[in-house]
Amino acid sequence: MTWPYDLYICDTEHENLEDHGDACDVWRHGGTWFDYGFRHAFRAAARQTHAYVRSTSPHTEYKAVVFKHIKGGGQCEQCGPATGRRGPWTRSLAFEQFLCAECARGLQAASDGISKAMGVTRWRSVRPVIEDAEL
Repeated sequence: MTWPYDLYICDTEHENLEDHGDACDVWRHGGTWFDYGFRHAFRAAARQTHAYVRSTSPHTEYKAVVFKHIKGGGQCEQCGPATGRRGPWTRSLAFEQFLCAECARGLQAASDGISKAMGVTRWRSVRPVIEDAEL
Protein backbone atom coordinates (compact mmCIF):
# COMPACT_ATOMS: atom_id res chain seq x y z
CA MET A 1 0.00 0.00 0.00
CA THR A 2 1.23 3.49 -0.82
CA TRP A 3 1.06 6.32 1.72
CA PRO A 4 0.69 9.77 0.14
CA TYR A 5 2.05 12.91 1.84
CA ASP A 6 0.42 16.09 0.51
CA LEU A 7 2.00 19.49 1.06
CA TYR A 8 -0.28 22.50 1.56
CA ILE A 9 1.17 26.01 1.53
CA CYS A 10 -0.52 29.05 3.06
CA ASP A 11 -1.37 31.73 0.54
CA THR A 12 -2.97 34.06 3.07
CA GLU A 13 -1.13 37.37 3.41
CA HIS A 14 -0.19 38.39 6.95
CA GLU A 15 1.71 41.47 8.06
CA ASN A 16 3.78 39.43 10.49
CA LEU A 17 4.35 35.76 11.18
CA GLU A 18 2.74 35.93 14.60
CA ASP A 19 -0.63 36.33 12.84
CA HIS A 20 -0.18 32.89 11.33
CA GLY A 21 -2.22 30.26 13.06
CA ASP A 22 -5.30 28.17 12.49
CA ALA A 23 -7.06 31.25 11.03
CA CYS A 24 -5.31 30.84 7.67
CA ASP A 25 -7.94 29.95 5.10
CA VAL A 26 -6.24 30.05 1.69
CA TRP A 27 -4.10 26.98 0.99
CA ARG A 28 -2.63 25.70 -2.23
CA HIS A 29 -1.44 22.19 -2.92
CA GLY A 30 2.37 22.11 -3.16
CA GLY A 31 2.94 18.53 -4.24
CA THR A 32 2.59 14.91 -3.22
CA TRP A 33 5.29 12.49 -2.07
CA PHE A 34 4.83 8.79 -1.42
CA ASP A 35 5.95 6.41 1.33
CA TYR A 36 9.50 7.27 2.44
CA GLY A 37 9.23 10.52 0.49
CA PHE A 38 7.70 12.00 3.65
CA ARG A 39 11.18 13.32 4.45
CA HIS A 40 11.13 15.37 1.26
CA ALA A 41 7.59 16.58 1.98
CA PHE A 42 8.66 17.76 5.48
CA ARG A 43 11.73 19.53 4.08
CA ALA A 44 9.63 21.20 1.37
CA ALA A 45 7.18 22.42 4.04
CA ALA A 46 10.06 23.73 6.19
CA ARG A 47 11.25 25.89 3.28
CA GLN A 48 7.90 27.72 3.22
CA THR A 49 6.75 30.55 5.47
CA HIS A 50 3.70 28.55 6.56
CA ALA A 51 2.81 25.02 5.44
CA TYR A 52 1.61 21.64 6.58
CA VAL A 53 1.83 18.04 5.38
CA ARG A 54 -1.18 15.74 5.48
CA SER A 55 -1.08 11.98 5.03
CA THR A 56 -3.92 9.69 4.01
CA SER A 57 -4.13 6.08 5.15
CA PRO A 58 -4.39 3.73 2.16
CA HIS A 59 -6.33 1.33 4.41
CA THR A 60 -9.01 3.59 5.91
CA GLU A 61 -8.70 6.86 3.92
CA TYR A 62 -8.22 8.63 7.30
CA LYS A 63 -6.43 11.95 6.83
CA ALA A 64 -4.04 13.31 9.47
CA VAL A 65 -1.75 16.32 9.66
CA VAL A 66 1.70 14.84 10.25
CA PHE A 67 3.82 18.00 10.08
CA LYS A 68 3.27 21.74 10.45
CA HIS A 69 5.70 24.58 9.89
CA ILE A 70 5.62 28.31 10.55
CA LYS A 71 8.77 30.34 9.96
CA GLY A 72 10.11 31.27 13.40
CA GLY A 73 8.02 28.51 15.01
CA GLY A 74 4.39 28.30 15.98
CA GLN A 75 3.12 29.62 19.28
CA CYS A 76 3.93 27.08 22.01
CA GLU A 77 0.80 25.05 22.68
CA GLN A 78 1.82 24.53 26.32
CA CYS A 79 2.79 28.01 27.51
CA GLY A 80 2.51 30.22 24.42
CA PRO A 81 -0.71 32.05 25.24
CA ALA A 82 0.78 33.21 28.53
CA THR A 83 4.42 33.75 27.47
CA GLY A 84 4.31 34.34 23.72
CA ARG A 85 7.15 31.81 23.22
CA ARG A 86 7.37 29.96 19.92
CA GLY A 87 8.92 26.70 18.74
CA PRO A 88 8.96 23.96 16.08
CA TRP A 89 6.40 21.22 15.48
CA THR A 90 7.49 18.68 18.06
CA ARG A 91 6.78 14.97 18.59
CA SER A 92 6.56 13.28 21.96
CA LEU A 93 5.20 9.92 23.04
CA ALA A 94 1.77 11.48 23.61
CA PHE A 95 1.31 14.20 20.98
CA GLU A 96 2.62 16.35 18.15
CA GLN A 97 2.37 20.12 18.60
CA PHE A 98 4.32 23.36 18.55
CA LEU A 99 6.59 23.55 21.62
CA CYS A 100 9.10 26.14 22.76
CA ALA A 101 12.55 25.00 23.91
CA GLU A 102 11.72 25.48 27.60
CA CYS A 103 8.59 23.31 27.49
CA ALA A 104 10.35 20.65 25.38
CA ARG A 105 13.18 20.48 27.96
CA GLY A 106 10.65 20.20 30.79
CA LEU A 107 8.75 17.39 29.10
CA GLN A 108 11.97 15.56 28.30
CA ALA A 109 13.09 15.88 31.93
CA ALA A 110 9.75 14.46 33.08
CA SER A 111 10.11 11.57 30.61
CA ASP A 112 13.66 10.94 31.85
CA GLY A 113 12.41 10.89 35.45
CA ILE A 114 9.71 8.34 34.64
CA SER A 115 12.21 6.15 32.77
CA LYS A 116 14.67 6.31 35.67
CA ALA A 117 11.96 5.44 38.20
CA MET A 118 10.92 2.45 36.10
CA GLY A 119 14.53 1.33 35.64
CA VAL A 120 14.41 1.49 31.86
CA THR A 121 16.83 3.10 29.44
CA ARG A 122 16.19 6.78 28.87
CA TRP A 123 15.99 8.14 25.34
CA ARG A 124 15.19 11.44 23.74
CA SER A 125 11.42 11.18 23.43
CA VAL A 126 10.66 14.89 22.83
CA ARG A 127 12.16 16.25 19.61
CA PRO A 128 11.30 18.41 16.61
CA VAL A 129 9.64 16.37 13.86
CA ILE A 130 11.95 17.80 11.21
CA GLU A 131 14.89 16.12 12.97
CA ASP A 132 13.17 12.76 12.37
CA ALA A 133 13.05 13.55 8.66
CA GLU A 134 16.82 14.03 8.64
CA LEU A 135 17.49 10.48 9.84
